[in-house]
Amino acid sequence: MPLILGISGSPRKGATEYAVKTALEVADTLEGIETAYWSVHQKKIGYCIHCDRCVKERSLCFQEDSVRELEELIVKADGIIIGSPVYDMNITAQLAACFNRLRPMYIVHPSGFRYKIGGAIAVGGTRHGGQEMTLAAINNFFLMNEMLVTSGPGGCYNGGKIWSKDQRVQGAIEDHVGMNTVRGLALAVAEASIISSVGRVALKEKYTSKLEAVRDH
Repeated sequence: MPLILGISGSPRKGATEYAVKTALEVADTLEGIETAYWSVHQKKIGYCIHCDRCVKERSLCFQEDSVRELEELIVKADGIIIGSPVYDMNITAQLAACFNRLRPMYIVHPSGFRYKIGGAIAVGGTRHGGQEMTLAAINNFFLMNEMLVTSGPGGCYNGGKIWSKDQRVQGAIEDHVGMNTVRGLALAVAEASIISSVGRVALKEKYTSKLEAVRDH
């Protein structure tokens, strides 16, 4: 069964958590989809210090903290929906730290991200408060990890966008247009994850040896 992982990059409970969980609820309505949720809220997350120990030892980051939970969930996931509040027209420091710390995933789990589906959600307190830039940061993370990015139907453009008016959950609820982009994104990620999960199985069964030969050439 395809697993959709929802990640909230907000250090507090509020609009971002609500948006990501709503997306998971929508994805869960498709038969055969399973969902999981993870948040940076109250998690211990260390910063990458660029020691390159992961590269030298070909291992995951040596720091033992909450990022371990995230690594395990990502390996199992077929689709990943990441939401972040807008901080200075960008993602939060906590989410950025997670992105940095996930660098060695490609060494230990080469297929941890490859060909999986990614969808982004941004929550801004003002109408034009950096949502597009925040979405770009998340989508760039997907792209650099060989994921396939979807945005949802036409009006979503590059992901779900919420204008919370700094009213936290209630603000997100009242942004009907924004929540519709979240729902559209969720369905797109769920549908694409089903397609991708089937395709990745076929790829492994029929083309693995040929691809490995090309990569090793």
